[in-house]
Amino acid sequence: MKIAAFYENIYDGAQAMGRSMEETLGSLRAEGMEGLYISMDSWKRDGHELQGILSRQGVALEGMHCFCDFPGQPDSDAYREMIDTAADIGARHLLFVPGMLHTGNTPRDLQRMIDGMRRAVEYGQYRGLPILMEDFDGLLAPYNCMAGLQYFMEQVEGLECAFDTGNFIIFHEDELAAFDLFAPRIRTLHLKDRCATPRHAGDTPLRCADGSMAYCCAVGSGDIRMAQILERLKAMGYPGNVIAELYCVDPREVLGDLAQSIRWLRGQGLGQ
Repeated sequence: MKIAAFYENIYDGAQAMGRSMEETLGSLRAEGMEGLYISMDSWKRDGHELQGILSRQGVALEGMHCFCDFPGQPDSDAYREMIDTAADIGARHLLFVPGMLHTGNTPRDLQRMIDGMRRAVEYGQYRGLPILMEDFDGLLAPYNCMAGLQYFMEQVEGLECAFDTGNFIIFHEDELAAFDLFAPRIRTLHLKDRCATPRHAGDTPLRCADGSMAYCCAVGSGDIRMAQILERLKAMGYPGNVIAELYCVDPREVLGDLAQSIRWLRGQGLGQ
């Protein structure tokens, strides 16, 4: 398993520390990062410059993620352009966040998400690109828990899972039970660790459904049973890679936490 990281985390850290992207990616590559995971919006903004940097630093494009408002724009075919972009630049997979529920229209919104994801998966299959969904940590997302994500997996044939280790905390669900549930559909993993108190002054909390707060921290340093999840991955012969995720960590500290995460993962036998 190779180690990748979210471009948006790297970008925020580089901006906060006044570093160039070339320097920052080179430093993380030296730590053992081999792949980059990027949003569609970031690629549209920075992709032209990034292509050369990735080539020079020996960093591959692991995959892409994007937001698509299927409830608000049910007739839009914007998802096709997103899939075409990801397929054309060689992304291994594309994660869709298919919109949020709007007050008063829950059944309609949910059905529009399902219908939109069916179209996306069908077109992704035509382009040879796996289409994924994750357990999104937002209270207006009907796929923010085990039952919600499972419903989408059951309704949308061919849909695969981007398993986020830290997002089931929004309802304090057991991440190992969730892993076992979705294991047959997992295409990639977002390794997000959580803790109950902030590690840095500028960390931003996630408010859970019960009002409690959860913070993101360096992979392997928090409360998520990360080592056990990795053991399960190895035991099942998982053929994919892993992506360290550090959204909402203090931008001045995120690069250090990302380097720490990569070192921890390499200590678990991942990467180079």
